[in-house]
Amino acid sequence: MTTLCLDQLLNNKKTSSFVLVNDTIRLSAFPILVDVGKRALAQDQKLIVLLTETSPKFWRQQFSTAEQDKIYIVDAYTDPHGWDESITTDKNLIPVRNINDMEKLISSVMIDLAVKMPQCTILIDSITPLAMISQYRTYQLVKALESLTTEAIRLMIGFHSDIKFISKTGLNMQDSLNRLASVIIKLESLKERSYLETQAALTGFIPQDTFSYLTVTSNCIGKGGIAHIEWRKKSGKVTYESNGFILNKHGLLDVVPVTQLTGVVMEDEEKKIEEELKSMQLDPKMDPTANLSFNLSLTEEQRKQKENLVLPYLKAQQLEVSMDEEKKSHTGLIYYDPDAADDFDDEDPDDDLDI
Repeated sequence: MTTLCLDQLLNNKKTSSFVLVNDTIRLSAFPILVDVGKRALAQDQKLIVLLTETSPKFWRQQFSTAEQDKIYIVDAYTDPHGWDESITTDKNLIPVRNINDMEKLISSVMIDLAVKMPQCTILIDSITPLAMISQYRTYQLVKALESLTTEAIRLMIGFHSDIKFISKTGLNMQDSLNRLASVIIKLESLKERSYLETQAALTGFIPQDTFSYLTVTSNCIGKGGIAHIEWRKKSGKVTYESNGFILNKHGLLDVVPVTQLTGVVMEDEEKKIEEELKSMQLDPKMDPTANLSFNLSLTEEQRKQKENLVLPYLKAQQLEVSMDEEKKSHTGLIYYDPDAADDFDDEDPDDDLDI
């Protein structure tokens, strides 16, 4: 049985240097990042984590006490602007007290940690707060971390795809990150039956959401979620796949086919159209020949007679072909016996010309 792409990415079974997780307000990238962190620690790797939207305390609660020494946190969440002059004694916690100086306090620190660790996984819960400060500087930070990636060092970043950034140059932040990433995961929450969908089922009109809203099932990993994956491999091959995931009792994500969560069989558009055309039957109410006083359709016997009928022009064509073949198969000479009245002149008619 072929392993699903998301399962390969979570277990790091195949090389995926930079994974970008595009999430929304309805389904956060946090469970994916935590699951990757747990599996990396199980493989005796170390974690370098940049937190911008998650408290270090809540992050550490997701892992066992024995694994805390392998987790190095760059804390840009607790006091990013240096308002509280708190002092920490935790050697694995590096506070950021001036988030605007991201090159010195974030980029340099994370690069130094990655260089010292031959096998590690770099995680960023959300790059969006840094992009709000400077899209260009944030992109340079991501690019610097991406340059460190090898088969032993992975990078996974969360990005809020439902937040649109305005750029004076016309370059979109999300598009730039998508081009840089080797794997793009787009998260989608399971849809619940809303009032609009009920009306759509009754009227046939399907309204489109202009904004993303929190619903009852938003970020409910116990019910599951969907990950749309675009995997760009070194060979140049690009794999597209949609997988479902659900949280199990051990705190890890189980990867399942999408149909197991949605109950809807996803097919290729062309195959779906072909099957619809094959199964389509003409409705008698829509048949233009149904109410005519004369018959325009053919019975099965009439159709066979029509197919076996040889038309006159076909006979003529066959006769010409047979005559041509007969001429080619026979050769002959023409004999001429002149009559007494035939007048033959042996003189040259052009004898008087001086040529």
